[in-house]
Amino acid sequence: MTHSSIRSVLFRSSTLAAIGMAAAALAFAPAQAQQPITMKFATLTLNDIQHETLKRFKDELEKVTNGRIKVEVYPAGQLGGAPRQTEGLRLGTIEAAMGPPELFFGADRRYQVLAMAGLFKDNAHSRRVLNNPEFRKIFTDFSTTRGMIPIQYQIYDHQMFVFRQPVTSLAGFAGKRTRVLASETEQASVAALGAAPVPMSLPEVVPALQQGTIDGVSAVIGVFVPFRYNDSAPNAVDTGLWALTTTALVSKIWFDKLAPDLQKHIRDVAAKLEAPMYEWQVKRIQDDRKAWTDRGAKIVKLSAGEQADAEKRVRAAVQTTLDKNAPSKELYTKLKAIADKVN
Repeated sequence: MTHSSIRSVLFRSSTLAAIGMAAAALAFAPAQAQQPITMKFATLTLNDIQHETLKRFKDELEKVTNGRIKVEVYPAGQLGGAPRQTEGLRLGTIEAAMGPPELFFGADRRYQVLAMAGLFKDNAHSRRVLNNPEFRKIFTDFSTTRGMIPIQYQIYDHQMFVFRQPVTSLAGFAGKRTRVLASETEQASVAALGAAPVPMSLPEVVPALQQGTIDGVSAVIGVFVPFRYNDSAPNAVDTGLWALTTTALVSKIWFDKLAPDLQKHIRDVAAKLEAPMYEWQVKRIQDDRKAWTDRGAKIVKLSAGEQADAEKRVRAAVQTTLDKNAPSKELYTKLKAIADKVN
């Protein structure tokens, strides 16, 4: 074979190799582009409205995005407590979380505002207020500046107390070590009733009740039943002094990197689930109350006079807290003005 022939063969071989490599690269590129985007979605609770919302959100979002987003559900504090979830959302290491806004108090004291007494009348009123576009925009705009974008608002329930020993009057609250969230308002409100507030993360509550480290808990029936608080603290006092809402938040850092159509799908799916999940929760509250008493636990109410006294005390505690923090007071004032107009 002549030198010219050899050069021709080598040229053709190198050309074919280059074409093959280019084809392989083109074949690999779509496969690589089709890798789903992971969305870790966390909550602290289990088998409640939050957990159920996450499961339904996963099914709906994966379907409408044709698998372009893969949602991983982490209930029961699997990705850490409230401080860890707050940090993860702000850094983008946790893509989404759902919980009462006051859990994210560490990012800004204004997150406690939705749990302040005097804002919502009852669960139905809470739902109507949360549907108000102006109300939502004010809270969403504030939250977004903290790196967390609300995509859904739900009413969890109005709060109750459970205690290890029977409590039937305000006098029974005196000195009771009562688990609360870390927000200033809840601590001040529980202290105003005569109890001793003990901030504590949710995973620590059951052992603390079992060991007698705490005497009671301020939360909702939707927490008491799944975590079987009735085994250690079967005495519930239905006070309903303030509402517990729950908000689904996405990390702004993560969300801003998504394609516009994926952002829209996330918002649309979250909005679509609000009404059916509220109906689900209305029934669930009834079922949980029945489950509580079926287990031999009790639910009592304060007398009318003591209930009025309790409401007066916690509203005074809220005002004292607001007077110490101008941004929280401004936000509360704006939101309450809207809430008061909602029938």
